Amino acid sequence: MSRSSQVQRSYHIQMTVILGLFLLSFCAPFSQANLNQSLDGGKLFLSCIQDNDCQLTSVASGEEIVSNNVFASPAQPETVTLEFDMEPQQFELALLPSLLDTMVLDLRFTGEFSGYNKPELDVSLILGSSLTEWNFDADFVPSVSTTSPYTLEDESLNLNGERVLWPEDPVRLRLTFVLDRPGTWELYLRGSSFMELEIPWSEDIESRNSDEPSSDLEPRSTEFETVHYGALLENDRDCWTFTIEQHEVLNIYLQWESVPIELQQSHGLPDLIQPSGRLSNAPEVIVREDDDSTRTTYRWRAMPVGDYTFCFGGTAGKFQPYTWTGQLAFEGAGPVTPADFDGKAFYPVGSAVLGDEDSPVSLSKHSSGFLFISLLLFAGFAFDGLRNSTSALLRFGAFTPGVLFLLVGGILHPMWALADEVQSDSEIQIDELIENRLQQLWDASYPGVPEQVLVSHTGSTWGMLDGERLELRLEVEEALPLPDGRWQLVVPELQDLRLDQAIFSQVSRGGAQTTDEGMLEQQTVRFILLAGRSLLLDMLMMEAMMIVDEKPKSSVFHVDFDMVSVPATGSISVPAWGTRPASVSEYDWLSLQSALFPERISVSLCDCDLDLLDVRFIASPGFDMNDVPPFITIENASGLIPYATPVGVLGLMLCAVSSRGEYSRRVKAKKLATDIFQGNSKWD
Repeated sequence: MSRSSQVQRSYHIQMTVILGLFLLSFCAPFSQANLNQSLDGGKLFLSCIQDNDCQLTSVASGEEIVSNNVFASPAQPETVTLEFDMEPQQFELALLPSLLDTMVLDLRFTGEFSGYNKPELDVSLILGSSLTEWNFDADFVPSVSTTSPYTLEDESLNLNGERVLWPEDPVRLRLTFVLDRPGTWELYLRGSSFMELEIPWSEDIESRNSDEPSSDLEPRSTEFETVHYGALLENDRDCWTFTIEQHEVLNIYLQWESVPIELQQSHGLPDLIQPSGRLSNAPEVIVREDDDSTRTTYRWRAMPVGDYTFCFGGTAGKFQPYTWTGQLAFEGAGPVTPADFDGKAFYPVGSAVLGDEDSPVSLSKHSSGFLFISLLLFAGFAFDGLRNSTSALLRFGAFTPGVLFLLVGGILHPMWALADEVQSDSEIQIDELIENRLQQLWDASYPGVPEQVLVSHTGSTWGMLDGERLELRLEVEEALPLPDGRWQLVVPELQDLRLDQAIFSQVSRGGAQTTDEGMLEQQTVRFILLAGRSLLLDMLMMEAMMIVDEKPKSSVFHVDFDMVSVPATGSISVPAWGTRPASVSEYDWLSLQSALFPERISVSLCDCDLDLLDVRFIASPGFDMNDVPPFITIENASGLIPYATPVGVLGLMLCAVSSRGEYSRRVKAKKLATDIFQGNSKWD
């Protein structure tokens, strides 16, 4: 082969490789688009292979500009519609956010006679079964250099409670604009037009559903003490068959991975079918829940030896990965027994206290003693003041100011303060707040309640939804000084708050039923776990927010918060603190959320002979004074003026001086009259 032939052949090979790489780079973006929880934050670019073939892709590619000439007029306007479907279709299960982070559309129109302008634009975003629409008004553009794209930021999505996007659900962006004059429209692509959705959670359900297929008729054969990985997809029924050997205790550990609350399976009692074909009796059940998972232990004793079938089923519209394994053991103390529960679940008081606990200030209500004394003295001085006085200096220089000081400082001020300590009709106390919160969670966790309702109620702070008002009366015994000069209130109701008693009391009030085997209903179990977590977080936030600017003068405080919505924090399966007081800025609240939220929360329920609850958490080490909001509207019950007691005492002294002066004047006047007219019989 000649050298020229080799060079030519090498050239052809290089061109083929370059062309192949070019085609791969062009096609790859169209095979990667998917709304998922990824590093790029769900960014989708408007891309077109050609004018009539447009898609949403994960990488900017395709044509740089798509355009067309129109010959429209006001009498014959022309409507242009461009649709961008995500390609390929959605293949992961995703939780949609409530906000569209960003949308930028670089659409321009150049009229033959009118110059540059931006036409009126209608934008429709279709996500599954939801439709959100926006409208941009037409705008005249002086020159091409001043042209700016249509932009949306932090716009609410009209999801109507349908936040779950299933595989193969449509994701489509539609642009519609009407032109009534001749000219050329241009849509700039290749990164100039895009939208961004920050997907909080997503999952490839096909890859997680690894234990399928299985059913009651065809259970999957396995070893009992092997770790099994799988997922319960909608109303699937997953079953396994295995051999049980000699034992005293049979344990099955089932761990559910944390998923959004809209997708959580019901976690009902599984079926363990004995070799005889009969269903086993109800086991002992211990449930432990934290941010990452829900771990359930099922325990049977003295089961027959032989082949068993273990099954549990799901609910339509739900998905949750799980892991389970079995254990054969002999009777003895283990890490997951009722003995682990001490029977009491107290709120960990002091977890959010930042004040100096070595320098507390005792608080008490305003006393009525000084008011009573002031009223008696005021009546006496008033009676004395009715008598005529010949001294203007005493009457207007001492008596009148003294009466005013005594009236304001000794009577009106304490009366005002005592009235301010009275609970108004619209106010509640901590105990009532806890009862209302538990009742709210009980109602929201009832079967059939839409999951979005459960999400919004669970994620609300103290059970207060957007637009609601929290009016709370507190009686505080101590206040702790803070480094910045403010004071933190120590709420006595939290000192001995038994979370388990409060929650089980609500279960009793709610009329919870048990199954034939004496087990709690699944709704009750769900409520107990949910309430344990929510109540702990509510009281933690309450403790952190009890900050006042000035040294308290009374033990009574009034909390008056207008609540507004805010992005929630915590686990995606159980959101927290999704509403805030309107007096606290969103930035300050989000900073407080991040710093205060515990490193770990664990809620455990022993559904055994005696229902027991255990609530534990590891406090956040980063919470400090810098995280406390600067403006918290908590009012201390107070009177009219500061230093009221000294003012009242000053008034008392002035009145006393005036009365003493008048008395001395009268005594001297009487003595003088007696001396002058002593010999006159007229005075006898």
